[in-house]
Formats: sequence, structure tokens, C-alpha cells
Amino acid sequence: MSAIGSLSTAASVLRKNPAILLVGVFFVLLSEVAILLDVYVGSMAQVLVYPLSLLVTPFLLGGIITMIDEGLEGTTRLGSFVRGGKENYVSMLGATVLFAVIIMGVSFMGGILMMIVGVGTAAAGGGLVGMGIGFVLLMVVMALLVMFLQFYDAAIVVSDARAIDSFSQSVSLVWNNFLSVVGFTIVFFVISLIGQGPGMALYLSAIEFTETGETAIASESTLFLSIAVTLVLGTFAFAYSYSYLVSYYRSILEDEPAATPAY
Repeated sequence: MSAIGSLSTAASVLRKNPAILLVGVFFVLLSEVAILLDVYVGSMAQVLVYPLSLLVTPFLLGGIITMIDEGLEGTTRLGSFVRGGKENYVSMLGATVLFAVIIMGVSFMGGILMMIVGVGTAAAGGGLVGMGIGFVLLMVVMALLVMFLQFYDAAIVVSDARAIDSFSQSVSLVWNNFLSVVGFTIVFFVISLIGQGPGMALYLSAIEFTETGETAIASESTLFLSIAVTLVLGTFAFAYSYSYLVSYYRSILEDEPAATPAY
């Protein structure tokens, strides 16, 4: 099944199993609560929100991917969400932490290298050009890194892989289906952008930043409109994008050649 073919499969899963949409609301609510706390309480609220999100997200992901995986076979129910969240929590938590560490580590090292390149080219009279090239290269590296690791959560739930093994399996699948995965990643990004873009645009028009860097409300009605729009569009986009991810993951997994037995 191609990246395009998986789009119709994902839509079919949601039509047959609208309960997946209900679970999708929890993911969107988590991000919107963080936004409201940042606006009304202050940036220090993020100190509590992000650790809580790190602990809750693995359970939510394990649950919704389990539901989608079941939905691809027929029907699923909310009980599968709880079961999937529990059964995969430890591996999902470990993989989520490891993924965050990898992304932050590569980003940090890339930033240092970019500064070194910028200082070196500045001495030669091309500092801005060097920094610009370094920034573009860093973004390309980060995009490729995310693309190669993006199926780790599906590998844990669908293939019963452990945290570290899930990354190697994701890298292997992407390597063997590179052009197809590039197409999938672009479509996945567009779906996510449709879900978050309108609400984010409304949010940016609803807030303003003070001289101290704090967030202030310019229009409270627009702020709550942005939340409402994100809850609707974001829920559909999240549920659909992850249904798309799981259906595509399963399709490329089925296309993998079977391992040759050793004698």
C-alpha cells in the first residue's frame, strides 16, 4: 500500500470507529491547557505542565495506537485505549524520553557547530552567510532525524518492540522505503498543519508580548476562539494523522522481506 493509499484506509478506520476521535480530544486538550496556563498563570506554569505531559503522553499514545491498530482489523472500543496505554506504558515512556534526549542533543550540538561556523566565516567576512547555511543544514538534519525515528511508537504497539529496538526498526523501515516515507512525511505534516495552523494564527492575533517577555491577552474572545477551532480541527487532524501513520506503518511492515532462517 502506498502513502496515498493509506489515506483512504485511515479515513475508513475513523468512519468505522468514531471512538478514536474521542480519544484524540485528550491530546489536544493537553496542549490547550498548557497554553491557557502560560497566558493566565505565567511561564513558570510550564515547569509543571511539561513534566506532566511527558508522563501522560506515552499512555495516551499507547492507547490510541492500540485502538487504531484494532480498528484496521475491524472495530475497537474505549477499553482498548486503557489496555493499550497500560501494556505499552513503560516502553513508550522510555522511548519518548530517549527521543526527546536525541532531538535536544542533536539540536544542541548543531547549535554549537553553527556558532563555530559563524565565528569562523565572520573572520573571513561572511558571517551571516555562514550562519544562514549552518541553520539550513541544521534544519535538514533535524528533519531527517525526525523522519527516520517517527515510527518508534507504532513499532512499540504494533510490533511489540522495546524502547531501543523501536528506533532501530523505524530507521530500517525508513531506509528501505525512503522515497515513499518522504511522501508520507510530507502528507503527515500537511495534515498536522491543517489541524494546528488556523488555531495558532488566531492565538498569535489574540496575545501580545510585554517588554519583559511575558504573554498578555490582547483579545480574550479571539483567544477562546483559537482554542475552540483547535479543539475541532486539531482533534480530527490528530486522529486522522495517527490513523494514517499506523496504517502506513503496517503496510510497509508487510512489504518487508522475511528474514532468511539460519541453518
